[in-house]
This record gives sequence, structure tokens and C-alpha cells, in this order.
Amino acid sequence: MSLRDRDDGDGDGREHEGRTHALTVLSAAVEESSRRRIAVLVAAVLMAAVLLPMGARAISTQYHDDSLWANSLRSLAGLQVPFDFAIFLGAGEAIRHGESPYVDPDVVISEGQPPPYAYPPLLALLVTPLTLLPEKVAGSSAPAVLFTLVLIACTGAALFVLGVTDWRCYPVALLYPPTLENVEYGAIGPILALLVALGWRYRDRVPGAAAAVGCGVALKVFLWPLVVWLAATRRWKTAAAATAIAVGLALVTWAVIGFRGLAGYPTLLRRLADVEAQNSYSTFAVLQALDVPELAARVLVVAACAVLLVLAWRAGRAPDLDGDVSDRRSLTLVLAAGLVLTPILWLHYLILLVVPIALARPRLSALWFVPLALTVFEALDWYRGWPRADGPALASVAVVVTLVFVVSLLPRGSVPSGHSA
Repeated sequence: MSLRDRDDGDGDGREHEGRTHALTVLSAAVEESSRRRIAVLVAAVLMAAVLLPMGARAISTQYHDDSLWANSLRSLAGLQVPFDFAIFLGAGEAIRHGESPYVDPDVVISEGQPPPYAYPPLLALLVTPLTLLPEKVAGSSAPAVLFTLVLIACTGAALFVLGVTDWRCYPVALLYPPTLENVEYGAIGPILALLVALGWRYRDRVPGAAAAVGCGVALKVFLWPLVVWLAATRRWKTAAAATAIAVGLALVTWAVIGFRGLAGYPTLLRRLADVEAQNSYSTFAVLQALDVPELAARVLVVAACAVLLVLAWRAGRAPDLDGDVSDRRSLTLVLAAGLVLTPILWLHYLILLVVPIALARPRLSALWFVPLALTVFEALDWYRGWPRADGPALASVAVVVTLVFVVSLLPRGSVPSGHSA
């Protein structure tokens, strides 16, 4: 080997070492920057967890009306235990004391009485640890504040998981009346929205998607069309795993409480539906308000759901559509099918509209503002907790929901890929 060859070899070695050192320094800088961002994010979350209830308490003392805003602020401040959450907490308390969270189905359930706990045991078991918290801290309900903060965090997390990077979308979604109603009542809509979002994000990973969808169905049965979505998009293993997880969670959680209340559970649900179905915003309630006979109304609801599921199946297998577009349209249609079929539909269920909106329009657009129309309807007294066949209330909500789903299915706008992350 000549001297020049040796010099060239040494030069190449030094150049390689230099590049390696530069890459090492760059990697360390990236890691340090990532740690700093995580630290800042954690600090911001902790600060928000402290400041939000404090701010809500300061503001809520100035308002004493029965509006959506005022009640949401009182729930966030812990000045009142949210209505639905109080039911969940009571069920968790019963389990902690070795009792059944379910009432005797022979007990008359009627309008005007607090509804009984009617969710599967899973939710009550998840809430049980909150019963160990002190009931009041500085005049505020500690369990209520913590649960409300979880709901707000789940709403933001759902948008993040769905690939929404436009920060303007987050405050808009948090201001939706259905979002505020979840805060007011302590309902689990944001948790369900996050589970649906996780099912979408990890749809190409069997464990992640199956766990998210299975947990969602176990918490709220009307989400079962999500399993159809997985099958329609040829994710057979994920669909089977999600079904197994949902059934397994149901069996395990019933076993944990000794299967107490299981025999009368179907009767409990049927009686609850008899009282609340016609007074809610369900498709059945809309048809009843239009004087459609009860049997015909039920048949039409099932038929509408079946049509939406068939369309979802076709969308999931459309050969002329891009894979992401096909998945998105199919998911949007099965969510519509679930909302159409459920016999009881309250306004806080409609937080699920953030899923089709976020997938169809990941950046702020006119579609994001459609659910805000419900704020105007509240001012017009068309936004009611119990519509009781009120025509304007039912019509206004039906128009908003239909518009969101129809526009979300249109081919306009960019769609985040959101495959395995």
C-alpha cells in the first residue's frame, strides 16, 4: 500500500468518525429537546389541572342560572356532583361495600325519578377507586373534579389521536354543547370518543384496535357496529379479537360482582327504555313525534341501521377508493348506524361527532362549526335535556347530526392517514 493510500484511508476514517460524532451529538440534542417538550407538556397539564377548577369556581360564583355553561362550570369546580357521575359513583360505592350496583327490576322506574345505574359493571368497577377520595376538599367534590378533568383530557386526546394538528380545532370542540353537557352531567362520551379514535389510529395493529373497540363496546353496547367496520375493512382478526375482549370484559366484570343483578339486567334495560326512549333524541323518538305507529317506527329504525351498515360494508371494500378514504367512510357510516339504532340518545352522546369531523377535516373548516349551532338552539330554547317529543328540539338536533355525517362523507378536504403510529 502506498503512502497516499494510507493517507486516504486515514482521512476516510477520520471523516467517518466525524460524521458518527456529529450524528451522536444531533441524536443527543433531539433526545434532550424531546425530554424538554415532554416536561413542558406535563407541567402544562398539571398547571391546567389546578387552574381550571379554580377558575371555574371563581367564575361560577357569579352565575346562578340553570344554563349549560353555568352547570358545566359548577361541575368543573366541584361545587356540584354531576348527575350521571353521581349514579356511577353510587354504583362504585355499592360494589366497594359488597353490594349489587343494580336496582330490583321490579322497582317502578318512572319519569321524574333519578334513573338507576344501567351500564355494564365495567364502568362501576372503574369508578370504584374514586369512592376512596375525600368527599369534599375545600368545599369542592374531589371525585367530581378529578372525573371532570379526565373527561376534558379525553376530548383533547381524541382529537390528537385522530391526527388533528390545527390548535384552533381544540377550543372549538371543547365549546360544543355536547362536550359541555358531558362535563355538566359527568357522562362518559369523551372516553368513548377516545376509544373510537384509538381504534382508528391503531386499526392496522390487532392488539391496539381490538382493545380499544372491545373496551368501547363493553362500556356502551351501541358501539357494536365498530366490529362491523373492522370486518368490512377486512380486519377479521381484529374484529374477532374485539368481540372476544368485549364479551370477556362483560363476563369477568359480572363475575367480580358475583353476577348480582345479571338475571334482571335485561328487564332493567327494557323498562328504562320504555320510560326514556320516547323522551330522548333517538331516531325512534323522532318517528314517534311524527305520529308514526310504534311498531312501524321500530321497523324503520332497524331498516335505517341495516342500510347504513350495508353502505359501510360497501365503503370498506370499495376498490376505487384509497385505503384511508375507504376506512374513514366506513367508520363514519357505522357510527351513524350506532346512533340511529340506539333506543335512547341524549345530547352528550353527540360528542362522537368529533370523530367524523376530525377525520374528514383535520384542519379548521366550516364543518367544525356545525355542532356549535346547538348553542344558538339553546338560546332559542330548542336545546333540552328531555325534549319530550318537542318538534323544534328534535328537528334542530336531527339537522345538525345529519349535516355532519353527510358532509363528512363528501370527498372534499384532506384526510390524515393515521395508519399505525
